[in-house]
Amino acid sequence: MWSKYNQYNNMKRSTLILTLALALVGSASSVGFLQAAPKVVANAQTVAPNGRQLTKLGLTGAQLEQKHDGIWAVTLKGKALGYVINSTPFAANVQGYRGPVPVLVYVDNSGKCKKVYALPNNETPSFFDKAVTVQNQFKGKAAKKAATMSVDAVSGATFSSKALAANVKAALDAYTKYVK
Repeated sequence: MWSKYNQYNNMKRSTLILTLALALVGSASSVGFLQAAPKVVANAQTVAPNGRQLTKLGLTGAQLEQKHDGIWAVTLKGKALGYVINSTPFAANVQGYRGPVPVLVYVDNSGKCKKVYALPNNETPSFFDKAVTVQNQFKGKAAKKAATMSVDAVSGATFSSKALAANVKAALDAYTKYVK
């Protein structure tokens, strides 16, 4: 009889240990520990910006035509407006504090950077909110010049702001290489 009682207690103890271990792994992965590095697939097609993202770029109702992986020509009611570039295929090795910091960049027909929109990422929101001010340094600049300009990092969000700037520059460099 004591043998069954000991087996029951051992099983109960093992279940408790396993439950605690799973809880620790779950909480660790939710705060960034034990997360697998994002996989970059060579020659993968970049997903076109969705309607909400186009609205954030000031392009509500625009149509897209892919010109290159990560680059789309933008038209609205038959009028060519410029290009939207996703930095993902052009900045695959750029990392912020907690991983990639991809962006969409809207360049108008005159070749000027009109707007930058940060795509979802794993950066800490309070730091990333500071870092997005880097985007303003590109607004209105000619794409070719902006791709090589010096950008000031944001104090307190250095990794995020440098990664954000590098992604914008990579997108603008791709624009000058594949479009103009």
